[in-house]
Amino acid sequence: MQTRMLFSVLSSSLLLASTLPLHSFAANELTGIWQGQLGKSKVRVCFNQYGTGSYYYQRYLTPIRLEQQDELWKEEGNTGNWQFDTATPQKLSGHWFKDSAGKSLPVQLERETSPDDLEGCGADAYNLPLETRPKLSRGKWQPYENIEYRPLTFGTEVGIEFKGPQTGILAINQWLEHKLTDEAQLAQTFDTRRRMLAQMGSFVTDETFAEPIFINQHWLSVRLYRWAAGYGANGISQEFVSFSLSDGKPFHPWQWFFADTKPQSMLDGMSHPLPQALREKLFAGKELDPECPSSDGSGYYQLTLEAKTIKFWETPRGDGCEQEFVLSPQEAMPFATQWGQTQLKLLE
Repeated sequence: MQTRMLFSVLSSSLLLASTLPLHSFAANELTGIWQGQLGKSKVRVCFNQYGTGSYYYQRYLTPIRLEQQDELWKEEGNTGNWQFDTATPQKLSGHWFKDSAGKSLPVQLERETSPDDLEGCGADAYNLPLETRPKLSRGKWQPYENIEYRPLTFGTEVGIEFKGPQTGILAINQWLEHKLTDEAQLAQTFDTRRRMLAQMGSFVTDETFAEPIFINQHWLSVRLYRWAAGYGANGISQEFVSFSLSDGKPFHPWQWFFADTKPQSMLDGMSHPLPQALREKLFAGKELDPECPSSDGSGYYQLTLEAKTIKFWETPRGDGCEQEFVLSPQEAMPFATQWGQTQLKLLE
């Protein structure tokens, strides 16, 4: 008789514990994917282990960040608050409200198992509906010297295309569009978004843009900028690509100074050490700075075209040690290959 009474008390206690208000539950007990209704709208919700989450309306697929603050889950931008009244391992119920004086909407959620067996906002169950191939959209034309350009948007990636009379413009646009819409890049964008959702509940992707930086009658140069999400200043990278306006083929001016390097490797790596002869010329008699390790010219340099000049420069690191040198085609000529010398003459 005492055993049955003890069993009854324990069962009642477990049932009571499973239906306590949400503030009695640690965030990691809610970790996972949930779906259900917010008012009359279908939503999918995820909670991470340490008090962040995200949700989206299934008809809009635009994630909104959630953060646990005391007994509430607050939406980013103070657009709303979630408060759960009861919770079991498989169901959550509560209400959404803008503020205490406004109307509230009921919330009913059920736990969903992710196909990849992951929990939290990086799981397949939350992300796969978001990971559809975006449409390519085009912005407004803007003038640049004797041509025009406009931004291309592919999901969260931003690229560029051109309009002009030069015969190579079509091939240049094809190259740029292919790079913007590349499947591997799209997969990386999705991976980045999953990583940020899992870490912070935030719908964050890399920041990108593209712009023209040089044009003459022979060549067009473009800067492609990326700031990788979650890496601070260390995530900033730039790629500089030049194109022939006659046939649209990409090249990099570094190719003018290295006879024994395949052209494609010049495109794969934008920063390179200075050719030895050029380094000796630029740093002859230059006093070394003990606080700047590459003050002897041993650093890696970008090379970009400017009006009738070329510029060798180190990427700024914030320490004031970066150096740059601007040379005229005539000054650069002794250090170029035979083919490079023919190209430098076109820059004059």
